[in-house]
Amino acid sequence: MTTADGEVLWDDTPDVHVSTDEKTARQMMQLFEAVTRQGTGAAASQLHHPLGGKTGTTNDFTDAWFLGFSPSVTCGVWVGYDDRQTLGDKQTGARVALPIWMDFMRTAFADHPDETFPGEAPVAPSPASPAGPPANKSATIH
Repeated sequence: MTTADGEVLWDDTPDVHVSTDEKTARQMMQLFEAVTRQGTGAAASQLHHPLGGKTGTTNDFTDAWFLGFSPSVTCGVWVGYDDRQTLGDKQTGARVALPIWMDFMRTAFADHPDETFPGEAPVAPSPASPAGPPANKSATIH
């Protein structure tokens, strides 16, 4: 914070330090990427973009979520009711939150088609299903 003359009144610059070593961070990235390639969030691989994330579901299907990221965008989607009523049988994070997340992310990284995570090769788009804009803006929930 400065005065109109530029005099510093208050400097709240945070101390920056390494919280996780590089090897551990790389291993965690690989785990989160695996979720979106062949794990519970594998539907996200349809986007043909570097992604990582984690699905989540509470007991009795009262909450469902997907938290995920690309190299440029991080987004979380939660689905549930304020009164903790069930979403319904088998309404998991992968089933109800992930489609919403995918719809948002498809648009969010549309201007970043060639981005990669540090130290990784680009993800090649599939010729059969490009990652272009969504055909339908509504998510289907089964």
